[in-house]
Amino acid sequence: MDATRIKIVKDDINKFINIPVNMQWDFMGRDDSITDYEVDAVNQVIGGPQDFEIIRFAHNIFLKDNTEIKHVFNFYDYSQPITATTVGNWSPNYLNNGFSVQDVYYYSKSFTKSFFKLDFYDSPDDTVQNLYLSIILPTQQGLTQTATLSPTLPPVEIKKPEMILDYIGSNKEGFFIYWLRSREFIDVNTFYMSAKFFDAITGVFKQMTNVKQTLLLPGKFTFNNSDYKYYKVDLDYSNQTYEVFSTSTGLRLGDNNSPITWYEYVNP
Repeated sequence: MDATRIKIVKDDINKFINIPVNMQWDFMGRDDSITDYEVDAVNQVIGGPQDFEIIRFAHNIFLKDNTEIKHVFNFYDYSQPITATTVGNWSPNYLNNGFSVQDVYYYSKSFTKSFFKLDFYDSPDDTVQNLYLSIILPTQQGLTQTATLSPTLPPVEIKKPEMILDYIGSNKEGFFIYWLRSREFIDVNTFYMSAKFFDAITGVFKQMTNVKQTLLLPGKFTFNNSDYKYYKVDLDYSNQTYEVFSTSTGLRLGDNNSPITWYEYVNP
């Protein structure tokens, strides 16, 4: 075998010799490349991370530093069946819905299992809208009215479907709107709110409108849903508050003098 022979004869010198050797390692860095490929493949299949953290929006201050928001739900008085010519009568009274005074006062299952459901859509057009969130308002919260439980007993106070919601107290459920903090994935800050009542007596939802059925145009049973089923809700990200407006007049609603008012829709 041919080799270069090097002989060092002096003992007092450094015997280290730097011999350059050309080495090429083809697999160097391949582990890192495989890791990068795995990350890229996963991102292509399931996408990158998205911020789905939610924040809390409170009702914006109305008049006199008041943050309360008031809903009034009116039920139809079925003592006068509704027809094409009926004037009809609605009032905020659970008794109109078929509950007895005993049901409401003693919190029967049919009463406590009933609730109001507020749905928030991105459009008032039924054909293209998407439902993004819902708020449940239980019947156990709200204002009261005087009723007769028995002729032999003094009058009692029972719940009525008028709710003044706020930060504190027993009527705070449904006051806040919880929505996405980041607007990168879903950029929606204007919603259209509709209302339904789940009647546990019959097990069905009852649709509600924003005016009495007698005022629906062009008729009580033929009308544009976009005009009469919704209120507009605007979210303000700068101070994390929301406000509610009439879709017909554009006026802001929600205080005690101009509450958000709903009316039971009666099918023909």
